[in-house]
Amino acid sequence: MKKVFFFAGVFMLGFSANALTVNPAPVSVGDVVTVGVPSQFAYSSINFPKSNFIIKRGGVVNYNNLAGLQVEIVSITDKKDGSREAVIKRADGRKFFKVLSTVSVAIDEAVETHELLLESKQFTLD
Repeated sequence: MKKVFFFAGVFMLGFSANALTVNPAPVSVGDVVTVGVPSQFAYSSINFPKSNFIIKRGGVVNYNNLAGLQVEIVSITDKKDGSREAVIKRADGRKFFKVLSTVSVAIDEAVETHELLLESKQFTLD
């Protein structure tokens, strides 16, 4: 009887794992998105280097200046585990913290935690 319950549990677990698939964020190369407020002290899904590396290269670490910043998606790659990683740059052409021209982002996680905010594309008839 234990084996029956075990196999039934494994069977149900398989179906529940299949139901947990997440739809990817609808972004493409060239889209302009907004950087949101970090979910913690620092951004968890935007891969900025540690602050000591930025300071050594002559930059100024200030995460408060990043909120509301417009960034452009340069490239998107699919990883083996099913997640997507994007490379972003500032839309105004300047560098992040005065030293980084591009930064990599776990795009689906960043959209989910609201570290990247997508603009809704609305069509209006004039």
